[in-house]
Amino acid sequence: MKRLRRVHPLYYAAAVLLLVAVALLAVTASPSGTARSASVYDQTPGGAAALRKFFDAMSVDTVVLQGDTFAVDPRAVGVLMILAPSEAFTGPDAEQVRRFVDAGGTVVLATESGLFDGALLDAFNVRISGTLGPGTYLPRGVAVSDPPARSIAIDRGVTFTLAAGSMPVVADAGRVIAGIAPLGRGALVVVGSAGPFLSGQLGDADNGRFALALASSAVAGGRTVAFDEYHHGLHPTTDALVLMTNTWPGRALLFIGLALFGYLVLSGRRLGPAIPLDPRPARSSLDYIRGFASLVRRSGHGEIARQRFRHELRTALARELGLDPATPFDHVVAATAPARAAEAKRLDGALERPLRDDALLRTVRDIGRLVARDRDIGRSS
Repeated sequence: MKRLRRVHPLYYAAAVLLLVAVALLAVTASPSGTARSASVYDQTPGGAAALRKFFDAMSVDTVVLQGDTFAVDPRAVGVLMILAPSEAFTGPDAEQVRRFVDAGGTVVLATESGLFDGALLDAFNVRISGTLGPGTYLPRGVAVSDPPARSIAIDRGVTFTLAAGSMPVVADAGRVIAGIAPLGRGALVVVGSAGPFLSGQLGDADNGRFALALASSAVAGGRTVAFDEYHHGLHPTTDALVLMTNTWPGRALLFIGLALFGYLVLSGRRLGPAIPLDPRPARSSLDYIRGFASLVRRSGHGEIARQRFRHELRTALARELGLDPATPFDHVVAATAPARAAEAKRLDGALERPLRDDALLRTVRDIGRLVARDRDIGRSS
């Protein structure tokens, strides 16, 4: 059976990144392929520039919230339109909206994912419960009666779960598409799609009447309608993290950096100079000899060293006499001078039995002197 080839982990990481990119594209892009910024500065069908012009034509004063800080003055602003924010609401931002509503303001929040406005929804105890497909839906209630809006057209969106005390404004088969969450003297109006407020869909069904009805409280109170562009990125920042995460060039650099880091980690490439495998100084021959002797001593097999020395003794004597090193030791001794033959037999016999370390060292020295003496005799002859 053919063995399956192991897939490199980097391929799995690339596949996961691709799926994440496709998912983000599906969330942030409209079905027609037009970008949906919902910004009043966006003149495309995905922007809300036509909505502001429509309000101006209907004698509704409008302002834009942008700048260094996010702040709403309830004395001047009656309705705050937050249309599909592209930057996350922080805790202080959500608290600012709560104070505005509690003071009598109305906030219209159009969301399609809850990714960036989750803190604001949590502040009013509103939860996203599901997704919404395209269709025409029927509003109801006093909130959409001036002017009356009989239907709204939505291309996509989400549905909500409201807390006790909240009221649905647009519902279909038990699903809440838009609702009112009162707080203090004001209320939050959540709409599960930015479609009714976009330039490309403002003329569909009664979308324009629906948007105007939600802003009617500002007209009745002689105040203005404010569009939140702060959470569309229209504020200065020196935070490098914000620039990296909220601009497309920054996101591209961030993606490249993450991909490069993942490649280095998964491929085992080092980040910096190589670390030496053995930073310790090289050992001398004496260190290896001592290490080997210690291993032999601890193993209890001293015969290994003795057999080696006996072999050296017999081989050296045979070579000095011009004999084959494999010649039996008795024949070698017989061809050696009597004095040296007796010494050689003594040393060979001593190496047959276990010796203490000091006795073994003396025997090795005696072997060295005997072999050296035989060599000197051979040279002189």
